This record gives sequence, C-alpha cells and structure tokens, in this order.
Amino acid sequence: MIFIHREPQSARSILLERAFRRAGVKEASDNEQPRFLTRQYAKSLLSAEPPLHIRARLDVQSIHIAGSPVHILTPRFQDCPRSILYLHGGSYVTTFTRQHWNFLAKLAERTNSAIIAPDYPLAPKHRWADAYRMLFALWDSIDLILPHKDRVLMGDSAGGGLALGFVQTLRDAHLPMPSSVIMLSPWLDVTLENPQIQTLDELDPFLSIEALRKAGTAWAGGSNPRRMEISPIYGHFENLPPMSLFIGTKDILFPDCRRLHDTCLATNTPLDYYEYKHMIHVWMLMPIPESKQTLDQIAGILNQNPTQGVRPQKEKPNENT
Repeated sequence: MIFIHREPQSARSILLERAFRRAGVKEASDNEQPRFLTRQYAKSLLSAEPPLHIRARLDVQSIHIAGSPVHILTPRFQDCPRSILYLHGGSYVTTFTRQHWNFLAKLAERTNSAIIAPDYPLAPKHRWADAYRMLFALWDSIDLILPHKDRVLMGDSAGGGLALGFVQTLRDAHLPMPSSVIMLSPWLDVTLENPQIQTLDELDPFLSIEALRKAGTAWAGGSNPRRMEISPIYGHFENLPPMSLFIGTKDILFPDCRRLHDTCLATNTPLDYYEYKHMIHVWMLMPIPESKQTLDQIAGILNQNPTQGVRPQKEKPNENT
C-alpha cells in the first residue's frame, strides 16, 4: 500500500526547518559527526540514558548485553502485549538524543508497548560487525527480558537501515523473526550513490552528504559498503515480515526509500509506504503536528489498521512529487 500525505506544511514545521537552516545544522565538520553535534553548547542534545523526566513517566530498567547498555521502557500499570526493539539513529556515530527519548516515551504510551532501546556499538571505535554481534545476543535474550510478548523491530535513520539489515540476517540465519518492521526515514545505502540524492541536497536542511559518507565509511570499517548488513537496499526481500516505511520529500534519503518501495513492489514484498510531502529527516521525533499524525499511524500499524489517520493512494508515487 502507498500512503501520500499532501496536507500543507504546518507553521511549526516551517519554523523548525528555518531554525535548522539558520543554525547551520547541515554543515559538515572534519570528523564523522555533523558540526552542530560537536559544538559544546549542543552536547546537551545527546543523552545516552533516559533522562529523569522519562523515568518519571515510565518504568525504566537498564541492563548490559554483550557489553552494551540496553534500556527497557515500560508503561506503568499496563499489561503490554508487545515489545518494540528500537534502534536509534545518529549516522552510526552518535548515541540517543533527548528527542529520541521523548518519542520513545510517547510511543510506549500511545501503543501500550514495552520499548527495548539498545545503545549499540558505534563508529569510529566500532564497526557494523560489532553492532550485529550485540544485536544477535540481545535478540536471543529478549524472551528472558520480556517473555511472551509479540516482537516488533523499529528504527529511525541509521537505525532504520540497521533494522532492515538485521531482519534480513535473522531470516538468513533461520532465527525467529519479528512480527513487523517499521522504518522511520531509514538510511538504506551508505554509499549515497543514487544520482537523485544530489538534486535534493538544497532542500534538505538537516543531513550533509559529505558527513554521511564519512560516517558510512567508518561504519563499514573496510568491508564492502554494499554488504546487505551495511547497506540493506542491496539485500533481497523475500520471506520478510510485513514492513512499513515513513519518509519525507525534503530528505536526501528519500530517493533510496523510493527505490526500496519500487523493489518491494516488483518482488511482491509486503511494504506499507508512507510519504510525507514537505517533511524533513526524522520529523516524527520533532515537536510538530505532523509527528503526532505519524505516531497515530504507527499505532494503527501495530493494531493492524495501517490506514489509520490517512487516506490510501493506490497508484505509484509520481517521481516529480
């Protein structure tokens, strides 16, 4: 199914986009991180552990799996029917942000789900293989952590790409699969060689092609960047669980998401594709009206009503959207 969101961009979203442009968020630094994350005053954006205000809302348990922290967020006084293994974004080089924790708290409460949020190994100190080893150990332990719960795999940006690569490796290893996979603005190809990406560079106020390529090289760590585990768009999509993908049209990752949609369509792979006109990278983590609608749609997916809050469009997306 294809879902095209064509409503006018909200005033709050427009203001946030302008703020990103004024702040120079897109500008690249000399290392693998966007420059704004290296500024001392912006360090407070990062939060490797759930902040106090999240702990006041949810029950939070922190454990270690294969040497990496794993945080479990559970709504209070509720019997959660599912667990969501959530893989955070950050170009494979940065940990959670406060925006992640705010979103995960809303996700837990809105969908009545327990959230498993690993702080998986990151580049440049680690590479993709280290993260996969940690995730396999975590996947093997989930029934001990949260027994008898439906498993969902979800991630944003780099974490969305990691979710797609991980579910393909689970399939190839003949291991238990999640009931569904939800990708939010996923980074599907670390090479960024799709020629349409360059045409969106000026529209995207958030992501830097140069910085992402540096981060992707560090994540690959000498391996072929087209490996399925690193750039999952080069994998194959047969025998995967139902998948959903959310992407905005002002995101340099948009062309590869369209490409994945077309591939899934050609291979009859189940993919619900949600395209938001005017939206920037990971808008669903931001304090704007469109993020609430996206969260309602995610809740609909988990409750097996993927059309909740949006009108389906059956035709293929127009390439000029």
